[in-house]
Amino acid sequence: MTNSSHLPKPTSFHQIFTYRSQDKPNHPWFYYPEPVNAEHYRELTFKGTDDLLNHLAAQYVMLLPKADKNTISKMAPKSVPNPPLVVATLGSNTAQTLLTGFSVQRMQHAYMHISPLNSDAGILSLLESIDAKVLIADSVFYVRAKTLAAQMEGVQLVRMIEFDPVDELKRDLKPFDYDKTRDEGDNCSFIIHTSGTSSSAPKPIWHANKSFLASPPFAIRKATITTGLLYHGMGGIVAVSAANICASLALPLAKNPNHRTLPEVITSVKALPNADCLIIHPILAEAILETYGKKNSPELDYLRRLKAIEVGGGKLSSNIANELRNLGINVRAAIACTEIGTYPLRNEPTHEHWDSFVSANDYHVKWEHIEENQYELLVNDSPALALNLGIAKGGIYHTNDVFEESPPKSGKWVYVGRRDLMLIHSMGLNTNPVPWENALRPLQEIEECQLVGHGRRGPLLVVELNWNNVEDESKARDSIWKAVEEYNNTVMAWSRVQHPEAVVILPIGHHLERSDKDTVKRGINLKKFEKEINEGYQAWDRAAPLAKA
Repeated sequence: MTNSSHLPKPTSFHQIFTYRSQDKPNHPWFYYPEPVNAEHYRELTFKGTDDLLNHLAAQYVMLLPKADKNTISKMAPKSVPNPPLVVATLGSNTAQTLLTGFSVQRMQHAYMHISPLNSDAGILSLLESIDAKVLIADSVFYVRAKTLAAQMEGVQLVRMIEFDPVDELKRDLKPFDYDKTRDEGDNCSFIIHTSGTSSSAPKPIWHANKSFLASPPFAIRKATITTGLLYHGMGGIVAVSAANICASLALPLAKNPNHRTLPEVITSVKALPNADCLIIHPILAEAILETYGKKNSPELDYLRRLKAIEVGGGKLSSNIANELRNLGINVRAAIACTEIGTYPLRNEPTHEHWDSFVSANDYHVKWEHIEENQYELLVNDSPALALNLGIAKGGIYHTNDVFEESPPKSGKWVYVGRRDLMLIHSMGLNTNPVPWENALRPLQEIEECQLVGHGRRGPLLVVELNWNNVEDESKARDSIWKAVEEYNNTVMAWSRVQHPEAVVILPIGHHLERSDKDTVKRGINLKKFEKEINEGYQAWDRAAPLAKA
């Protein structure tokens, strides 16, 4: 076997597999259910992956246009030194789609998996904003992709090569010759995108190979089960990171690839003996406590065996996290807290805060004071920033992520939310509180109001009544709820105030703090009325329990 020290260091994602195929050829990289609803895992090694990438690249090179001045992206950020031909995919099978993407990179193109959960308008917006020239679609989404491609000039539609990786490796594989020593570090070969499921269109985020290969690895150990979808960092980036540090990735044995139920996640942990990390969204962590924790069910034993359960995609409430930790489950916050890039923070839980972070690199981390004990995280000259940010060498990037130092001057930081006001609920979907507040503030019964719900099951409205116009609090509540129901009809389901108990009326004499610009001081009010907000969510939970996985 060739010693790894004699091999060139990988400079792009697809080259990782060439490197590993000689260094750790039989090491399992990817555990996947195939077909999608299978009850058992199939195993793909590093060498098998590398062979498949050559096999696929040799076929797609005959189907895709060549990169030239007519096909390279004119929308690529100026910081991309070599604008690529951009290939997008619409796929329903995670294994096929992921390998298709890596084979596209092997042809020196940039790859973007577009989530089929987006609307047609959202998908068209993404294709236009990255200037994609190729759309590859599998049989499930081919008709939809054909309709989309017809609405855009110059987009070539290609049918995805569909296969099972293990079965495909038994066939005669096609060779694909490429320069294994070529430095592709500065090239962009991976584009992720934001969800775009609320008030804005999905936004593409370009990344260079070097940025993620140079950034700290995710909390991946022997094998990680991730419930994240490919287009998001909890899926695709974890897959790259696993390969980079010679670890393994597994997907849940789920009937629906876009929705993982709690029993399916537990079954996956049982079926994978070497699993030691689970990455989930907050709503599944809530479901674990509600379904198994309250009854001390046997399933907890499987979760206690894991070294860590990483929670990402939203902020899990401290109450739930602490209860899970008291049950012997090592719940941790996934590294960083933003979709823009990987930042030099690491989770070091304390007794008071399960999601306490410390600076892993004091050179990169800077803190800008906002108000009281709140600070925005700034990043100084980080190598892990997305290319489309265009941060100059030695420049400062504002993450828009707000932290509190707890306790003050301790060097331990707790994430409290986004500076741009957006509420990110526990299921990872967004609500803009400003339109809500603007719609209700004109009511004669309301002096001031604030929509809250970051990291929670959904929005909750805190109301300060105008007692000059209120004789009966009960009648005022009924009037406000009627207005809430009317406005609910204008917003997405997850952005609705879903129950009368989710309207909290502050007692007379209690005031929502305002700034000199006559806007609510959100962070201060969250702390000032923490008790009332918690009681409001508790009342809502009692009146309408959250449906668990």
